[in-house]
Amino acid sequence: MRRNKQVRLFSRYILSGCAAAITHFSVLAILIEFVDFNAAVASILGFCAAILVNYSLQYYCTFRAQGPHSVILFRYLLVTFAMLALNTLLFWTLNSKLSLHYLAAQSIATAVIMIGNFSINRRYTFVSDRKPDTGQNVRLVDKHG
Repeated sequence: MRRNKQVRLFSRYILSGCAAAITHFSVLAILIEFVDFNAAVASILGFCAAILVNYSLQYYCTFRAQGPHSVILFRYLLVTFAMLALNTLLFWTLNSKLSLHYLAAQSIATAVIMIGNFSINRRYTFVSDRKPDTGQNVRLVDKHG
C-alpha cells in the first residue's frame, strides 16, 4: 500500500515538474530565438519563471502541503536557489564548454535537478511542522495546582 502512495506522489511530482519545465523551456527558447539573449542568462530567467508555476503545483497538488506558506515558501526558495545554481553550472558547462545545443544542455540539467529535488522536497521543503490533529485535547497541569 505504501509503495502505491509513493508511486502516485512521484507521478504527481513528474506532472507538475513537466508543467514547470514547459514554462522554463518556453522562456529559454523565446529569449534565445527571438530576443537573442545569452543562453545562460535565458536559462536563468526561464528557471525563475518556472518557479512561479512549480511552487503552486507542488504545494497544492503534488505534496498537498499543510504548513503555512511563510515557512514552506522560505524552504522552497532556499532549495530552489541552490538548484538554480546547480542548473546554471550544469547548463553553462554543457552549452558553453561542451558545445551542446541549448535544448540538449537544458534537458540534461533539468533531469539531474528533478531527481534530487524530489527527495529534498518530499523530506524537507513540503513537510509540515505541525503535529497531526488526533482529536484529543491535551491538558497541561501545573504540579502545584
